[in-house]
Amino acid sequence: MNETHVPGCADPFVFLHVGDQHLTRPGRRNHRDLATIFRRIADLPPASFDLVYLPGDIAENGLDSEYALIDRILRRHDNLPVHLIPGDHDRQYGSMKAFIDFQRNLAVAHPQPVLNTLFRLPEAPGPDRPTGEIPQYYYSRTFGSVRCLFLDMISAGYGRKGFGLDFRLGPTQHRWLAGQIALARQEGKTCAVFMHTYPDDLDGPEAAEVGGLFWNAGVRLVEMGHTHYNELAHDGRTTYAAARSVGQNEDGSVGYAVGAIDSGEVSWRFRPLDRKAPFVLITSPVDRRLATGAVVPDAQGFLTVRAMVLSERDVTCRYRVDDGPWDAMVPAGRAGLYAARVPWPLGSRRLTVEAFDDRWPGYDHDYIDRDVIEPASPVFLPPVRPARPGSDASRIGAWLGKGVRGDQLGPNRAGREW
Repeated sequence: MNETHVPGCADPFVFLHVGDQHLTRPGRRNHRDLATIFRRIADLPPASFDLVYLPGDIAENGLDSEYALIDRILRRHDNLPVHLIPGDHDRQYGSMKAFIDFQRNLAVAHPQPVLNTLFRLPEAPGPDRPTGEIPQYYYSRTFGSVRCLFLDMISAGYGRKGFGLDFRLGPTQHRWLAGQIALARQEGKTCAVFMHTYPDDLDGPEAAEVGGLFWNAGVRLVEMGHTHYNELAHDGRTTYAAARSVGQNEDGSVGYAVGAIDSGEVSWRFRPLDRKAPFVLITSPVDRRLATGAVVPDAQGFLTVRAMVLSERDVTCRYRVDDGPWDAMVPAGRAGLYAARVPWPLGSRRLTVEAFDDRWPGYDHDYIDRDVIEPASPVFLPPVRPARPGSDASRIGAWLGKGVRGDQLGPNRAGREW
């Protein structure tokens, strides 16, 4: 096939998000599912994604034996660009020793923690709060035009089973975060933050401060775990995306989320394991529900459409506008990226991209996949600052085409107690 290239347009940043694992014992369903997810990811062309994200809650009880389960999986796939942070279950009983040992000996290349002086719980009455040197797991990585910030909401807090959650960044990490966001803006980078849960769940004033920081600075994406369900929230500037848990879940088929940032805009979709390849994600233009600006055709009335197709085999990729005829898309840049210059007449509403391989029999849902979006209008109103930036108040609700049921079933909202 001929390739098409978009002048001045870099390849999209693409990540795979494997939700909270909550590992306990070998052979349990979540352990088997996690191994299958990593096998499927390892079968993909390595150049088709930039990182694999694990958002914490790796071990249900923070035990060495539980981390050993994922350690063996990662050692079988030590070529994958895995990035992970701790979750509240990684200090379930008040200690992070097992997580620290696991993180120190990771088979995949990973940054070492930063030692910070943080306040601890007082052990006796007195005017002075005790402090301690605590390791925190935060760092930044840049992928092309996207600066990724990985945060640690766990190590500075005091939460433990029976006493409730206590999410904190701590003053040193908070200053680092603000400085990294400012630096990204100065360098013209799009900023994406990877953390365990919504900023609104942070303790005390940090919740409003971090949520406000993200809104004011225009952080484009905040990618999270913790909820145990797929969810998208968008406040006009920032998309908050949470992926369902691998280990504790009431949200349908297990799998992993696929996200992208293309020309500063976010796209996201969940990939279930019970569907055969390929998988499609339209990365440009952006759907109106996630847009931060207008989508405007060029002077000839065309849009440049780009889509990532994840598959271990060659595929046929095509598009159509509304219910019009199908037309071909061709490879464009990084592995799995397809593009086309698409006529977009006035009044067009819906864009569909479909991919299939030669195993598709012409019926059934296996070996074929499609993504459908409604591009933003050329008329776009600037967003109003939300009352609770950094929360799920701006959640989109059900969006079945993206794998979002919208019912918030999980232990942190409307689900059962795990």
